[in-house]
Amino acid sequence: MNRKKIIEILLSTTKYTPEQKDIIILLEEAKLEWESSKEYFQVVDEPKLVDYAIYREDQSRARYIYFLLEARRKEVTIDASYMIEYLDRSEEHTSE
Repeated sequence: MNRKKIIEILLSTTKYTPEQKDIIILLEEAKLEWESSKEYFQVVDEPKLVDYAIYREDQSRARYIYFLLEARRKEVTIDASYMIEYLDRSEEHTSE
């Protein structure tokens, strides 16, 4: 199951306010951007691109940390039980 589907499952619950849902989405996007920038850094070999890769990774990490702190400040927690319940229901329907 991909990350986008997992986020959709988490946000389909009524547990989260619209503001909390926005933070969860932004946090996931920031995490993906950070991971992408780390991968980019591993493949560049030109000096100017290395500098850019370092800048990009620093920026994306700072963005991720910002949204992580916002999530903590607004007491956003992700309860995996919602996802597990959804997956259990999905498996029951597909096995029938």
